[in-house]
Amino acid sequence: MTDTMNGPVTPLAQELRDLLTEKVGGLDRFAGNWSWRSHTPERRAEQTLAEAVSTLENGVSLLSNEGLAPDLVAAWRNKAVTLWLAYQAAGARTANPMITGPANFPVERNRKAMESERRRGEEYYEHVDHPTRYLARLKRSAEKAALSAEAATADHHAIEFPGVKCVQNTTLNRIQLLFDGKPEPDTIAKLKGEAFRWSPREGAWQRQNTNNGVQAAYRVLRSLGHGAAA
Repeated sequence: MTDTMNGPVTPLAQELRDLLTEKVGGLDRFAGNWSWRSHTPERRAEQTLAEAVSTLENGVSLLSNEGLAPDLVAAWRNKAVTLWLAYQAAGARTANPMITGPANFPVERNRKAMESERRRGEEYYEHVDHPTRYLARLKRSAEKAALSAEAATADHHAIEFPGVKCVQNTTLNRIQLLFDGKPEPDTIAKLKGEAFRWSPREGAWQRQNTNNGVQAAYRVLRSLGHGAAA
């Protein structure tokens, strides 16, 4: 297939265009997004769709060329599509008084709608303009997962008390408090006050394994009545 303005259309671009067109309910329906904003809503709809296709194609190609697994490339693409749809939906709720006419124009309501559109646009462009950041986050996550797996097999110094275990995790360089269940709200407040943060990956409240961190763990343990913690 050929784009009359830009030459041949790649299979990936056609796939993305078909996907986005389906998601917005067709080009004619999508043009309705600009009925209150443009004298040429059909042209704006076509331009916006073409821009999105080009942006997503570039991101997908870049991540694929970097060797990212197809399912992870698809995850990036799917998030981009979701953010783009939210951006377009927010824009459809805005209006231009030059199009609608100034009489009884809802200025404050339109201001709020435009602010919402701006936020959705920032979210979308933050994702699609920096696919390498997405790749970097995945690599960091994989590295953390590998460290967690290594830490799980290591013999770390640990002290156990009723309902809680204190672990000096030297692999992750963290002092960890592992509770049998979710701590009480006042205990969580104490943990946060001592700079502990919850790690879903580790299933532990943890902070850096320093002398200050160890002393903070002991203070939390003593507050729970474990006087043997020293």
